[in-house]
Amino acid sequence: MHQQQTGRSPFQDQARLSGHQRALVALVGLGSMLEFWDAYLIGFIMAFLVKPWGLTYGVMGVVLLASGAGAVIGGVVWGSVADRFGRKPVLVVSLLVLAAASLGLAFTPDRGWIYMAVLRTVVGFCTASYFVQVALVQEFIPPRRRGMLTGIVSAITTGGLLLGSFSGAYVIPAIGWRWTFALGALPAVIALIGAAYIPESARWLSLRGRTDDARKSVAWALGKDAYAGELDAPRPTGNDGWLKIFRYPRNVVTTTLINLGLMTGYYGMVLWAPMLLAQIQLISAGDASKIMIGFSVLGMASRLTAARLADRVGRRRTGGWFALAAGLCTILAGLVGHGIILPSGLFWLPLLLAFVFADGSFSVCALYSTEIWPSRVRGSGSGYAGLTGSVGKILGPIGLAVVVGSGNIVSPAATMSAVVPAFSFLACCLVVCGLTYLFVGVEARGRSLESIDHGLEHQVPTGRLEDARE
Repeated sequence: MHQQQTGRSPFQDQARLSGHQRALVALVGLGSMLEFWDAYLIGFIMAFLVKPWGLTYGVMGVVLLASGAGAVIGGVVWGSVADRFGRKPVLVVSLLVLAAASLGLAFTPDRGWIYMAVLRTVVGFCTASYFVQVALVQEFIPPRRRGMLTGIVSAITTGGLLLGSFSGAYVIPAIGWRWTFALGALPAVIALIGAAYIPESARWLSLRGRTDDARKSVAWALGKDAYAGELDAPRPTGNDGWLKIFRYPRNVVTTTLINLGLMTGYYGMVLWAPMLLAQIQLISAGDASKIMIGFSVLGMASRLTAARLADRVGRRRTGGWFALAAGLCTILAGLVGHGIILPSGLFWLPLLLAFVFADGSFSVCALYSTEIWPSRVRGSGSGYAGLTGSVGKILGPIGLAVVVGSGNIVSPAATMSAVVPAFSFLACCLVVCGLTYLFVGVEARGRSLESIDHGLEHQVPTGRLEDARE
């Protein structure tokens, strides 16, 4: 028997978040931060190993892109798990597996870059669950604050780069890279807390006909003993599966181009930044890591700013203009790094601006790529976003390696000669992301997930989702 469809969220009229909702945002954000700490850490550790291990650009590219390869698989797996078994298992299991992989990296043999690349693949597999975790948060919060609260999770996640930068500047020199990898097992603690504390998404439970459990979940989120209101969630018909997302082609196209373009440009910059800063600025790896600490802090501020703008002016305009600004600054970074305009010693400045604007677009990307899907395939749609973004994580690092010349030993001369075409490649990817937001993307600002569901269920076969206007 279908439940009454109202298009309203049980959190629609909330004026303030409950303590449980705030704890959920913090817990998921912290778990994601530790996941991405593990993901970003490799860039800082490679800066310390490049000379002792005599690494080439090709080897560097393989190690850095390995996580992207794992994340391609993870996007499919975690998305399917989220729709079939629930959002919560994705959070718990991904963090536990990630902790085990990071601990294993502490035992990497000397010059064992192949071993390192294999375990980095597992790390990437786990971080692909990020979009599903964002979807879990969205299904527990008021619609009108979805942009800002998702942005807070995204900003906390940026703390992973901050931790990586801090590790490169202070932790690795103090305790060595092996013990630093071992610290990556901390996500297991978050997983255990999540398993004990967080209930399953009420939206997912309703779709499975588990109405009583769904009401308990809503009551938990609201901080009440019980919830007697209506739950808008029709029972699914047929076997909902991962391929059902292609019934919504406009969503597929925008998700693909936004995630692919943004992740290629963003990860190309982030994973190579410590080494490029060290070589172009002629500073030590530790000093380059200290600079990245400042980048990380400003990146967090950018994500929060973009999240606030996404609720005020919309997802399309915020994500689009931030991405285009990042593309422009990336081109400038290449020109300055080569000394074509301004001294190369100022390379850090346009690189910082590119990084900050890309971070802002990243915040909107996480929000957009999860909220536009109907609830019955939101896990799979979110997983698909992770998959396409993961391809970008491969293209970014390997693209720079190919442009530079994969057989070259990493050296300042090789970096200087290729910095303009390499950064032009990353800039083009960011521009594609920005234009897709502005001219192809859909707008969901202010709409409840329930109303988005109804719009998608009654749309024409072309999969068109009309732009929502508040």
